[in-house]
Amino acid sequence: MNPRPPRRDTPAKPDGEHPPSKQDEAARLFYKRLEQTGQLMDVDSTTDLASLPPSVTHVRYPDGRIERIGFSSSPYCAS
Repeated sequence: MNPRPPRRDTPAKPDGEHPPSKQDEAARLFYKRLEQTGQLMDVDSTTDLASLPPSVTHVRYPDGRIERIGFSSSPYCAS
């Protein structure tokens, strides 16, 4: 079986390079909004997350990874 030739209307891109998807754009806008409202803060490996203001809900590490923080409730705690 012969592999399909590349479509002529789609330019070839180097490996790892993809056009931004709608989901990527939505994520970028979401994180931008978090930055504007003070909910996203840049941290490093030595940052004590417990010392961050309560308004911070997401942190960005130097490698670009973003994590959601601030949830420590347990389904087993008595109310």
